[in-house]
Amino acid sequence: MQKSKNTSYSLFFFLTSFIFCTNILGVNLEEHKYGLNVYKKGNCMGCHSWDGKGGGHGAAVSLRNTELTINDIINVIKCGRPGTGMPYFLKKAYKEEKCYDTTFEDYDEFNRPVNSQKFLSSKQIEAVSIFVREVLQNKKLDRNYCEYFYEKGSKACLNLKN
Repeated sequence: MQKSKNTSYSLFFFLTSFIFCTNILGVNLEEHKYGLNVYKKGNCMGCHSWDGKGGGHGAAVSLRNTELTINDIINVIKCGRPGTGMPYFLKKAYKEEKCYDTTFEDYDEFNRPVNSQKFLSSKQIEAVSIFVREVLQNKKLDRNYCEYFYEKGSKACLNLKN
């Protein structure tokens, strides 16, 4: 009987810890795993950094300090930002699908939109947009997110607090 009770407590502790560690400010990180994988596949961290802060480590703007709506985020990822370093990720952008009500013919060589090195499907663009909106936007960086991005116990996360 005692062994069964100890097993029950251990299981309860494990599940509680798992739920706590996979949630940041009420966000269930496991629900956004696909979006995180797309963030990595699209090499978003190449400019926005692994933590979404941009600036210092990444050349781009912070994804944590933005007021963009989900539709704005989808549009920026799909179409990029012409005249800036933000590439477009939808293969059909500016060709088969207008972006910002424009096509390639509307731009000169200096402001022409640049494509990403890896294109994303509409499903992937939606998933990474939801990831940005729900996990990064207006959220404080903490150890839980860092260990979610890398892995539990990662050296990159040691100096972060929860």
